Amino acid sequence: MDEKKILLSMLKALTTEIQNIQQKGAGYYSATPFVEKYNKLLDKAKKVFGNKSVLLETFSEIEDTKSVDPADKMKTTQKVIIEVGQLIAFIEASMQQE
Repeated sequence: MDEKKILLSMLKALTTEIQNIQQKGAGYYSATPFVEKYNKLLDKAKKVFGNKSVLLETFSEIEDTKSVDPADKMKTTQKVIIEVGQLIAFIEASMQQE
């Protein structure tokens, strides 16, 4: 089982799920499921890649918003989208190096 490929697929699925919610109005939905899933996948990525890359240290967990303001929820969702996209790019690039 290639954990890197599975992790990559899961991150891409998370991106699709976030986009689906965004089209429905992300500010009216909780960002919590996306934040929690991103944080878990980031933790797994750090375990899979270990100390092989200094760049993995540029990623950090995202804090969920406690606000009920739709604008704050959308900002948190945007953070997740950006970080997931960058993590996907990191994994794809590191897999090409192998």
